[in-house]
Amino acid sequence: ELLLTPVMTLSLYNAVANDGVMVRPQFVQEVRKKGQLVKKFKPEIVGTSPMISRKTILMAKKMMEGVVLKGTGKALKNSIFQIAGKTGTAQVLVNGSYKDRNKKATYQASFVGYFPADNPKYSCIVIVSAPSTGEYYGAQVAGPVFKDIAEKVYSGSLDLHKEINAL
Repeated sequence: ELLLTPVMTLSLYNAVANDGVMVRPQFVQEVRKKGQLVKKFKPEIVGTSPMISRKTILMAKKMMEGVVLKGTGKALKNSIFQIAGKTGTAQVLVNGSYKDRNKKATYQASFVGYFPADNPKYSCIVIVSAPSTGEYYGAQVAGPVFKDIAEKVYSGSLDLHKEINAL
């Protein structure tokens, strides 16, 4: 087990997507009342310089893209945009043991990443505690949820799409 919360983990992967710049997690972009903007929240950068060398960031990005292109997360591949990320599977300690009375283990499945990989705009983490379908690997359980979220967000983000020229 780790003492990092999912938001802390997401912040780290988000910093990789931002070329080493750490941005404070933000859940609200703006507040509106009856359609009128009341308050807008700007991203807040933590620190003044990239937290990791450019070489290390490029290696991390390449590895995270590789997870989806040909690694454990290859089921997340799609033909429209590329996802970069990392699958995770962990056995969970319950009541001081990794197995219950029936010698069954409890797992946690995760996928954390960002998209589009070539020009990151969004980062996301999906964690499924104690999956009950018989599958428990991050790529099988959390990966499809991440992919669904990414595709929904991508399809609604018109600024990410290339303009189609009229004939």
